[in-house]
Amino acid sequence: MDPAEAIDALLEELYRQKAAGVKRVSVSDESVALLKELAGGAAVAVAPKLTAPATIAPVVKPVTRPATSAAKNEGTIIVSIPLPDPPVVKLPSGTKAEQLLWLQKTIAACEVTQKHLEGKKALFGRGSESAKVFFVGEAPSLEEVEVNRSFVGPGGELLSKIISATGLTEKECYFANLMTWRPKPPTAFGKRPPNASEVAFNRPYLLAQIEIIKPQIIVAVGAQAFGALTHLTTPIMQIRGQWQKVDGLEVLPTLHPNYLLHSPSLSNKRLVWEDFMQIMTKLGMPISDKQQAYFLSA
Repeated sequence: MDPAEAIDALLEELYRQKAAGVKRVSVSDESVALLKELAGGAAVAVAPKLTAPATIAPVVKPVTRPATSAAKNEGTIIVSIPLPDPPVVKLPSGTKAEQLLWLQKTIAACEVTQKHLEGKKALFGRGSESAKVFFVGEAPSLEEVEVNRSFVGPGGELLSKIISATGLTEKECYFANLMTWRPKPPTAFGKRPPNASEVAFNRPYLLAQIEIIKPQIIVAVGAQAFGALTHLTTPIMQIRGQWQKVDGLEVLPTLHPNYLLHSPSLSNKRLVWEDFMQIMTKLGMPISDKQQAYFLSA
């Protein structure tokens, strides 16, 4: 397990204990020393510092291929025992609100989904029915499952701050995870990425939400979301900031805010901010000189 995964596992366990009613946790000096060592080793090699504002990258048409290779890192889809064939979702006529309600009830009634929820509610998207930007996140975290809300916790808070810095409001956004349930981890305190069958089964539910909302832009937040939408396995650091076409829709992959929390270098922050400036440009939003200069210097 690499340092970032170890820290994620620790956070998952703390969230689990919090949900169980634990209010205090005793930490030994040895554990503190180990945490400091992990935090120091969690940084990943970063891209060089950029000195010019971003421009819109050319649209790259993805080559469709299944994600079948096993992986050790949390951002990659792995293969396991397949689920039944994905559901066929045919939306009824009606308003967006009526269609979203129908879809939410359909997911809640899905027997396969129910078997994986373990007594929890299916995680459904949230946000404006007339959203311009649709943010797709990774498989649900323990905290997202507990509160039944997409993009919560430190990563969600950071994403909200980034969105606010662009001038967008959350009323102009919609947020959804790539799955409606949390992949069961191998241990009580661990976490694992979704496998290809889980992603494939949940994909129609995600695409149905996109079809209802009809956003101008889709933002794939992290490698899992990017892989689920495009079937590509390109590393997120290589593909971020490059526009993709998925069923005629504009998709922009970017780094997950949790990555910034683990590796909060100025250059990493700049990479994400350049992605969001591309979103602003695509939406026709003005970018001030102050915004252009964010994260260019300490």
